[in-house]
Amino acid sequence: MIYIFNFNILIMKNNKSQITIFIIVAVLIIAIVILFFSFRGKIQKENPETAQIQSFVQECLDETSEFAVFDIAEKGGYEDPSKVSSTVVFNTPYYLRNNKILMPSKEEIQEEISKDVVKQMDFCINNFAIFPEYNVAEGKMIAEAKIESERVLVDINYPLTIIKGDSKFKFKDFNSEVPARFGIVYDAVAEFVIQSKNYQGVCITCLVNVSSENDLQSSFSDYDNKTTIFIVNDPQSELNNKEFVYVFANEY
Repeated sequence: MIYIFNFNILIMKNNKSQITIFIIVAVLIIAIVILFFSFRGKIQKENPETAQIQSFVQECLDETSEFAVFDIAEKGGYEDPSKVSSTVVFNTPYYLRNNKILMPSKEEIQEEISKDVVKQMDFCINNFAIFPEYNVAEGKMIAEAKIESERVLVDINYPLTIIKGDSKFKFKDFNSEVPARFGIVYDAVAEFVIQSKNYQGVCITCLVNVSSENDLQSSFSDYDNKTTIFIVNDPQSELNNKEFVYVFANEY
C-alpha cells in the first residue's frame, strides 16, 4: 500500500511544523494498516469451515447448468416455448413459418439458459436448509451463459456472507462447464433453416448434408399437413446417459 502526498502547496514556516505533519501522517498510516489487518482476520474469502458450503453451491451449479443446457436445447432454445410461435400439442417452437425465419439468436438462447440456471439454483440451494449451524445471507444471483462450439460456460455472481459465531466469510463467484457441442449443433440447424427458406417441402438432402458434416443424427416427422418437427441428436454430447437433443419445427 503506497501513499503519495504532495506537499508543494504547503509553505513550511519552520522545522517544527514540518515534523508535526509527518507525525500525523505516520499515525494515520499505522491506523489504516491496523484496521486493514483487523478486518482481514474477520472477513475472509475462503476458509476450511465454509468449504462444504462452497462445494454444495458448486455441485448445485454443475447439476443445474447441465439440466438447463439439455432442457433448453430440447425445447428449441426456450425455457417456455409457449411464449413464442410454437405447435399446440408438443409446444415445439417454429423456426420457419410463413416463409419467415423465427430461429432465436445464440445470444437469446444464452439468456434463456441463464434464466433457467437461476430458477433451478433456487430449488437446489433451498435457502441452505441443510446447514442450520450457519447463518447465510444471500445476495442477488446473476447468471451468464456462453455457448461455444463444444461446450457451454456458465458463470454466476452469487454474493454470500457466511456467519458462524464471531467469524464471517464472503465469496460470490462460481463457474461451471457443460461439455456439450451446443454451438456446433446450433450452427448446423441454422444452416439447414436458411437452406429451407423458399424450399417447397422438406429439403432432405440439406438435412442429411449438415448432419453428416457435423457428425449429427437427424430425423423428422409430420405434425400436420403443413408442419414438420425435426430432432437433431449429438451422440458426442452425451452426459450421464442422456443424449443432447435439439428440437424445432418448420412450416412449409
